[in-house]
Amino acid sequence: MQKIVEVLGSFLHSIIGSSICESVNSAANIFLGQSESPLLLKPYLKNLTSSEFHTMISSGFATVSGTVLAAYISFGAKAEHLITATVMAAPTALAYSKLMYPETEEIKNNKDTIAIVDSNFKSVLDAASKGASEATMIVFNILANLIAFIAFIYFVNGILGWMGVLCGYVDEGDIWSVEEILGYILTPIAFIMGVPWDECHIVGRLIGVKMIVNEFAAFAQFSTLKELLSARTRVITTYAIVGFGNPGSIGLMISAMSTLVPEKSEVITKVIFRAYICGTIICLLTASMAALLIPEGLLDI
Repeated sequence: MQKIVEVLGSFLHSIIGSSICESVNSAANIFLGQSESPLLLKPYLKNLTSSEFHTMISSGFATVSGTVLAAYISFGAKAEHLITATVMAAPTALAYSKLMYPETEEIKNNKDTIAIVDSNFKSVLDAASKGASEATMIVFNILANLIAFIAFIYFVNGILGWMGVLCGYVDEGDIWSVEEILGYILTPIAFIMGVPWDECHIVGRLIGVKMIVNEFAAFAQFSTLKELLSARTRVITTYAIVGFGNPGSIGLMISAMSTLVPEKSEVITKVIFRAYICGTIICLLTASMAALLIPEGLLDI
């Protein structure tokens, strides 16, 4: 695996210009989840710069793993658009994340400094047993952070809903919530992406649900609302809401990365929220490009 990291990283670095670790992680995110991809780079994580951590986390938020595409397809999303979106997001993450967090430190992990690290495992069985033990700690940390972040969002929504009821706000069964507020904020963003104005609030709210709850909830609502949207708007929405950028993923990334490289936990918590915004914007950028380039004949095949 380390040899693959070196070869693939060198290839992507020569094309895009990003560092080896950033490039390999971004490519791996097309197939693996955001918490699994950093495992490919475990021997090199301790030497990453803050900007490299930002790029890796942004890439995780902007893409989805191939293992969850079937769930999105069951909600009515088109497989070809889902696959294209996550492939487009990989190089976009490398480029846009550097605009948000430029590199100002010396990159230590490059083709000349990366070397094969001797394994501490005596056999395949030894590696499997010790790997399972290490994974257990990661899983427990992820569960704890997921509960904390999701509970906080529901707590805020509970307060907003209570205040909305006191003010007499009940709009077709909806109450005040963070995602409802984001829906109004993101309505002009949806218009800029190419969505007709009369459909913008629906798309804005779906993006808000994805940002505050998760992409599964957004696709579930999308499946019930897609008949109200035009073919081009459905494609734009698919590209905009496919991605792991949500509060639960923030907790997941903090716990997973901090467990893998505890000495960099302060750096991870420093860049995580910027990476969350960056990952969301990357999804919106790919949605805008899809709206601009996909011809009418391929919109809803």
